[in-house]
Amino acid sequence: MVDTTVWHLVLGAWGVALLAAAILGARIISRRTSWEPAGSIALIAAAPVVPRIPLVASLTADDLLPLLGVGLLVLRTPFPRPTADRWARGALLAVGLATIARIASGLANGDGPEGTLLILIQAVARPVVLLGIVAYVAASLPEDRRHRAIVLALATVGTYEAVFGLIAFTVGLPGGAGLQGARAYTTVEGMCPGLISGTLGLSANHMGAMFVLSLPLTVALAVREQGRARWLWLLAASGQIAALLLTFTRSSILLGIILVAAFLIYERKFAMLAALTTAATVLAISVTSFACTFDTPGSVFPERFSDGNDRLALWWSAGRMMLDHPISGVGLGLMLDVVRENPDRYGDTPFGPATSSAHNTILLAGAETGVPGALAVAALNIVLAVIALRCARRGRARGDPLLVAVGMVMVGYLVQGMVNNLFSIPATSSLLALLVGGFALPRAEREPEPAGRAGASPYTPTAVNDTGAGGDR
Repeated sequence: MVDTTVWHLVLGAWGVALLAAAILGARIISRRTSWEPAGSIALIAAAPVVPRIPLVASLTADDLLPLLGVGLLVLRTPFPRPTADRWARGALLAVGLATIARIASGLANGDGPEGTLLILIQAVARPVVLLGIVAYVAASLPEDRRHRAIVLALATVGTYEAVFGLIAFTVGLPGGAGLQGARAYTTVEGMCPGLISGTLGLSANHMGAMFVLSLPLTVALAVREQGRARWLWLLAASGQIAALLLTFTRSSILLGIILVAAFLIYERKFAMLAALTTAATVLAISVTSFACTFDTPGSVFPERFSDGNDRLALWWSAGRMMLDHPISGVGLGLMLDVVRENPDRYGDTPFGPATSSAHNTILLAGAETGVPGALAVAALNIVLAVIALRCARRGRARGDPLLVAVGMVMVGYLVQGMVNNLFSIPATSSLLALLVGGFALPRAEREPEPAGRAGASPYTPTAVNDTGAGGDR
């Protein structure tokens, strides 16, 4: 009892200190950029920096910065106006239907009044927070400064995680921080210190997903900048590629490399592609040669793709569970518990043992909230894919590499969601919400009104133009 009380006191003190430091950091960022929402956007983007530690009920530590960020936006940003964009409304409808399915699941699967209440809070709170991020980030004006602030924040966080992970992999950190142990019977087991999982400390899969978002945006900054800034962002991207490789997450590695290569080929930056490939390859091979035990430097990467894959088993298990519980599923966060309680029905599959949750955003929603939840999440994926492609198309029309890159990484996120549970993790879902809020709507709907008119945003600059501090170049 004493140990538990002390641990709760330590967690509380740590949380208070974190929030105080976050508020101070956000204020500094806002002042240095001369744009108030910049600090709040940085806090939302920094979600993966905080370790995923359970706090109260379903609240985890990686919830804190996004909650603080959107809270500051709510306090300082005018209430968002309803959108007339049909795709944005379609996404809102899909989220609403998914939330209703989550509520129905909570009512059907709650364990007593207290358990039911906790599940209902979880069912509603997560969608509300994500919608809040989308709406209030979209209401942060002007659009060009919002775009640049988001991309800079995500590129910076990705670079920080890459540096942290490479240090953890190469020289080690106390308690094995930054690394996840390699699974048994994989080529990495016993050969390398572990898999880079970053400061989030949850799974290398989720850190790989974060790099899939941050890496193409970092490369887009390199394309957009000139002089020394271009080379610094290229160096940052090289570090992110090396760290991505050392997550040993096959889907993330493939998606990250494909997105970067496709983006640079589209932008006709062939020399940059060659330089980036060379630098990242040299760095990754150098690190593995130093920290791993392989006869041939770098051989671990192609060998990793020969390891077995359990996704078919996980999908089969989730699909069977959804069909067994088609109306309300088994309850939020309870799929793995049900698998363990019924190993003969859900653990043993024609494709091998299912030892984890669905690793698919649609099937996980189906297992937890039934067929209605699966259909709602499937619809949300389709609508978000259309929004992402529209964003890339706008970028092509404007000649803006940032918009093109954002559209590509949103598609990449949705694709990776088919092999990983990305919507259910605060850090990764908050990053998607940040991109959707920042880039989903056409400029025509989000231009600030002329100064002096009723309803004009207080963040509309009057003395800073597009080339001012923090503006697009």
